[in-house]
Amino acid sequence: MTLSNSGLVPPEQFLLQLWQQNQGAISRTLMACEADPAARQDLKQDIYLALHQSAERIQAAEIPRAYLFRIVHNVTVDHIAKAKRQQWQVLDEDIQHLLLQDCPSKEVGEQQQSQQLLQAVRKLSPANRQAILLAMEDLDALEIAEVLQLSQGAVRVRLNRAKTELMEIMHHGR
Repeated sequence: MTLSNSGLVPPEQFLLQLWQQNQGAISRTLMACEADPAARQDLKQDIYLALHQSAERIQAAEIPRAYLFRIVHNVTVDHIAKAKRQQWQVLDEDIQHLLLQDCPSKEVGEQQQSQQLLQAVRKLSPANRQAILLAMEDLDALEIAEVLQLSQGAVRVRLNRAKTELMEIMHHGR
């Protein structure tokens, strides 16, 4: 189901539908950016509040999904900057493993790969992490460019750098 931004639906209802359609992607983004469940829940609430405050602008946007992810990106960046200022500790591998236990993967190998990928994504530079997370959620270069407010060419370069950095991390454990 794709939403139309025709304005026939009240902004709050439009936002709720857009949220429901993208909640899996938002959850995966939160999981990749925040390991602490309580902090992740706070971040999710901050994101929903920011989205609610921008409901009319999101509905009027040319690409509402990209606008939604721009807000998710901005709130997440602010959260990461605040966390760095507060110097929160990264959770150890055992706790990360517990967080991934409810992962929809049925196979242990897939779960281990998911965990390795999540750990590798967390090690990416912030710019590369955000670009690759958006690409992993099937946003195309145009949508990613809209979210990150970059040119499509810059997005392609960032994605290539992110893929290279990910491969290096996955193979060399950087």
